[in-house]
Amino acid sequence: MGFEDEVILSDSRKIHVRKITAVDAPALQAFFRKLGPFSSRVFVPHQYTDEAIAARIERAVRGDDWVYVGLDGEEIVAYFFLWDVRKPVPVLGIGIADAWQNSGLGQRLMSMLIDDARELGRDGIYLTTMLDNDRAYHIYLKMGFIDIGLVGHETETGEIVEHSLFLPLKHGAAPPVSF
Repeated sequence: MGFEDEVILSDSRKIHVRKITAVDAPALQAFFRKLGPFSSRVFVPHQYTDEAIAARIERAVRGDDWVYVGLDGEEIVAYFFLWDVRKPVPVLGIGIADAWQNSGLGQRLMSMLIDDARELGRDGIYLTTMLDNDRAYHIYLKMGFIDIGLVGHETETGEIVEHSLFLPLKHGAAPPVSF
């Protein structure tokens, strides 16, 4: 399970994909800083502090989460994951650098994560996406996710409402009651 791979896009660009390691923390900080205004608003999986990134990498090293990076040379251009992989329904997230969006990369990375969840024998995959992130929302639907309603999250600046989506991987699988 897991992988190290090269992904070749339709425009012939290539990225190297591998599991995240502790040495990736500075490059991940740089990735977050380079996200444009829209991307940084719709992709907020956790705080971008050194402590939060170190904690996420620690969870990945322990095997609680499967976290990957896509690299163009030394630069992280994609950060994607399945969190809580030991649970029946892990949480999927994908962030892609602005210059790499609209290239089919999101679908390729999502397919890899779905394959991982299947290999692990998980019941399904859960995710949320911002209401105005139409491009991602339609890709999720195309990949088989089902919109199961709206969910609200309290943040430092107020409540955020998102689409809540579920991909059943086993017959009869149901979305989690809460996250």
